[in-house]
Amino acid sequence: MSFVYFIRLMIKNLKWLIGIPLVLACSIFYFTRHEQKVFASESIIYTGIASGYDLNGSTKADYFATSNAFDNLLSIIDSRETKQDVLIALLAEHLSLKKHDPEILTWSAYDELSKLIPDEARKNLVKPTIAETRLAINNLLKKDDENVIYQLINSDNHYYSLDALKKIQSSRLSNSDLIKITYEANDPYICKRTLELLEESFMLKHKMLKEGQTGSVVNYFAAETKRAFSRLDSSEKIFLDFNRNNEIINYYEQTKAVAGEREDLYAMNHNLEMDKMASSKSLAKVNENIKNRAYQSVIGNEILAEREKLTDVYNKIALGEIVNKGSTNKSQIDSLKSSATKLEKKLQSSLDNLYVESNTPNGIPTKNVLDEWLKTTLAFEQSKARLAVMDQRKKEFEEEYRRFAPLGAMLKKIERQISVSEQEYLELLHGLNLAKLTQQNTELTSKLNVVDPPFLPVKAIPSKRKLLIALGFIGGFILVLALILTKALINKTLLEPSRAKKIIGIPMLGLYPLLEGNEEFLEKANRRLIQQFLSRITSHGKPVTIGLISIQKREGKSTIGYLLTKELTDLNYRVNTQMYDSRRGIRPVTDDVDFTLVEFPSLDDIVIKPDFFPAVNYTFLLCRANRIWNKIDKEILEIFSKTTGQEPMFILNGVDPHFAEEYIGEVPKKRDKIRAFLKKLFNFEFGNRKAIKVRTQPPKKNLIDNKIRVNLGVSKRSRTFSLILGGLALSAIGFFAYTKVNWANVIKSLDKQDSVAVISPVKSVQPKFTDNEFTTSEKNTENTIQKQPPSEEKPFDVASASETLPEKVFFVIVGSFGKQENAQVLLDELNTQGFSEAKIISPKSGEKLIKVAAAVFESDAKATQEALAISAKLNKSAWIYHEKQPSRL
Repeated sequence: MSFVYFIRLMIKNLKWLIGIPLVLACSIFYFTRHEQKVFASESIIYTGIASGYDLNGSTKADYFATSNAFDNLLSIIDSRETKQDVLIALLAEHLSLKKHDPEILTWSAYDELSKLIPDEARKNLVKPTIAETRLAINNLLKKDDENVIYQLINSDNHYYSLDALKKIQSSRLSNSDLIKITYEANDPYICKRTLELLEESFMLKHKMLKEGQTGSVVNYFAAETKRAFSRLDSSEKIFLDFNRNNEIINYYEQTKAVAGEREDLYAMNHNLEMDKMASSKSLAKVNENIKNRAYQSVIGNEILAEREKLTDVYNKIALGEIVNKGSTNKSQIDSLKSSATKLEKKLQSSLDNLYVESNTPNGIPTKNVLDEWLKTTLAFEQSKARLAVMDQRKKEFEEEYRRFAPLGAMLKKIERQISVSEQEYLELLHGLNLAKLTQQNTELTSKLNVVDPPFLPVKAIPSKRKLLIALGFIGGFILVLALILTKALINKTLLEPSRAKKIIGIPMLGLYPLLEGNEEFLEKANRRLIQQFLSRITSHGKPVTIGLISIQKREGKSTIGYLLTKELTDLNYRVNTQMYDSRRGIRPVTDDVDFTLVEFPSLDDIVIKPDFFPAVNYTFLLCRANRIWNKIDKEILEIFSKTTGQEPMFILNGVDPHFAEEYIGEVPKKRDKIRAFLKKLFNFEFGNRKAIKVRTQPPKKNLIDNKIRVNLGVSKRSRTFSLILGGLALSAIGFFAYTKVNWANVIKSLDKQDSVAVISPVKSVQPKFTDNEFTTSEKNTENTIQKQPPSEEKPFDVASASETLPEKVFFVIVGSFGKQENAQVLLDELNTQGFSEAKIISPKSGEKLIKVAAAVFESDAKATQEALAISAKLNKSAWIYHEKQPSRL
């Protein structure tokens, strides 16, 4: 699709492109005529999530944790429960009003609430305090789904429904710690109060959630710590009872001491056994050296008695020294040692007596032997006594070992239980401390601060009505344009010549436009068609037989045949036309006939066979531009070509004039300069001219006098204007409604502004009068009074000009006004400057402006000449006005 075709398609459907969007825009305008005002308020809250300081001293921001925290907070704000609490609180406050309060809600909202809540239900809900009223509303809401409160909250009410609170918008401000909440409502007071209640509700919920999380953790750790302490205390009591019952002060030290004493005891026992064995051998040797009598005497006498006593005393001393090492038995041991000393002396005395009596058999004095015997006996008895005590002590140590052996395992088990319980208790205690720290930290950091509280909106939000109307118009325009383009793109007809060439696949002879075009264009089409016809005809002798065929009926064979016959006849050719009859064939004609046009039946109505079609010189296939070329058409054409041995040329009939222009020429139309320029622009025909301009006379000079220029020649299009017009055309592509600037609109604007209509230095817009000699050009860029020249350029002749208008009076107009008083002011000024003939010209029927004339003349040449002087003297723009019936001053 070319750009030009697109533009033509839009122009063709301009009424739909403008009408449907206009209807849609008017519908939006009508249905939004009762649009209510919307007020908006907002609030900003500081959260401290991203950069706030906590008790842990950590200020490092985690992007995902921060985003999650903000998402949670925004979800709480948008939750149904939060909005429901807000609605309950708002209803409680408004229902508690005994009369209308303009500082709480508007009268319309109060009246609407009175109609929504019946008086009976209102009496049951309203309590002495707001808190009790909230509780009553909440209880009624949760009671069932048929009560008035439930129905109101789940309705589409503007103030007290969840649907109304969907207008609450909450978002994070960039990457800061701030959250912005906005709300729109038809009542400014309700708008502000709703935001305040929303802040209270979601802040409380956020705090409860935060504290609830840490509170449950603290309670858990507190309970577990208490149970762990109970287990630890129970284990320690078992440990204490075990030590008390088993007389354990320090098990490990005691076992170490017992083991050490046992080793010492065994070492001492070993020494005592060696001493006893040595004493025993020594005593046996001494006994062999003592006489029998002496021995018996010793045995039988008091020596033995003293010995036994002494042995008994030694046993007691040894037992006391070994077993009882405390200071409590020291006096008793000292007493025993004193008795042993006495017994030793007594025994020594007995032995001394015995020594006196005799010696040993070996000649050793008995005294020496007895002394040795005494020492040996004493040592032996001491060893014997100590061994006896040592044996008893060994038994006690064995019993102590047997008692301490299982106690170690039991004690280890108890200590392990205490260690586990203690570790568990310490861990839980640490967790409890951390939970309490987190709880305190949460209490400090979960507090949200309102930085910018909600404000009372005074001005309503600008209505989007104009935007909706514009969008409706644009949307309708785009929709219609899309439908038009879709229809054009899915069009499979032959439509235009280049497309038909590709589809049909045979040479094209020419085309013919729709007959509804203008006559001049149809005449051009006839000439072009006959020209193409004759260019394809080569000399075959007379007559030249031409066959006109078509695939379907009503393709235009008769019309094209008539046109060819008419144009050939006009060119002095003799033409014979006939309808083909298969039974008769082609009727013979005389030799003076130049062309024979034979119209054949439609090919889809006959059976194509070799003997059916006669021999013709040329075959022309007629095709309508508004038909689709199907496979069956292609097959029929191929069969025809094979059967007859000729490849026909096709004529595209009924072509849209816009497509035909490319082959025939421009459609003759009366176009203004703007439309002609747009046509050249869209067709990229820059620099195209209809003729070569040749100057036959030198250009006329402009007469310049005191900034006033009078051009007596033809006004030419300036380069500046062309550039401006081109820019305007480029910026206005797509909009094809254009209007012409007329003088009536200028008169209206001047009447509204009540200002003087003058020729401005940039652009002069003046009325066109009945006389064609003087007109005002809208294209002139300076102060000019243009004179339309005659068909041939000749020097200006004042006499001839005056002769052409013998019955007219010419006025030099210097101002026009909408009010009489303004015209009178200018008239007084002219009189003071010496213009005695100045006068006011009253408006005629249909006119509104009052003109002020400075002078009157009988010829336009004189008026034109004097107009320059008057304009220079007054420094005002002036123009010429004439009337057919002169009025003498």
